[in-house]
Amino acid sequence: MKSNQDAMRAYFEALPVYTPAFKSTVDSVVAALGESVKKKKGQVVEELTLHNKDFWFLKSGFLKEMYKNPIEKEDSLFSLIPPLSIFVNEDTLFNDQHPQHYYTTYSDVEFIRFKYEDFERINAKHPLLQLLYLSGTAEIQKNRRARLIMLRMRRTIDRVEWVKTNRPDLYKHMDRVTLAQYIGVSRAGLYRAFEKSNKFQF
Repeated sequence: MKSNQDAMRAYFEALPVYTPAFKSTVDSVVAALGESVKKKKGQVVEELTLHNKDFWFLKSGFLKEMYKNPIEKEDSLFSLIPPLSIFVNEDTLFNDQHPQHYYTTYSDVEFIRFKYEDFERINAKHPLLQLLYLSGTAEIQKNRRARLIMLRMRRTIDRVEWVKTNRPDLYKHMDRVTLAQYIGVSRAGLYRAFEKSNKFQF
């Protein structure tokens, strides 16, 4: 298992935007990293529901980003975050609002905190940090937009096939409850779609 510093450095160096010009910026970020936070599967991650603007790096495991649905009885899935992702509570950071979303662990997880104060301090000296952040979140934003397009598909089984084809990294880890949440249907609707298509396994 890589150390926090090695994992974070490898993540930055793998970004499409990375060049040797970013090395001093990455060195500063790596030096400022906090300790790991580890959680077991099925827990609400209290560290991510506080009113803070910190950045987070998911070193291992999967997180569910959930939100309160005023219409449905159950809360809704906003995003399933895979390992080696960097993310932030956007409600707090950009809108200065109390977080509307909360996070639960879909598996055992380990994540690393990068404090907002350290981000501002390093960014003042190394403005390239903004490019690293934008590059790191670009893939997340792209996947969110693609999922929204998928949710416009009329047939449930077509949505299932889309996830299977376009997000195999998520699909192979999903149980049926999470798959139903991800494609925006009820569990009963998902079961009916499998029955109609004679696809009882997924």
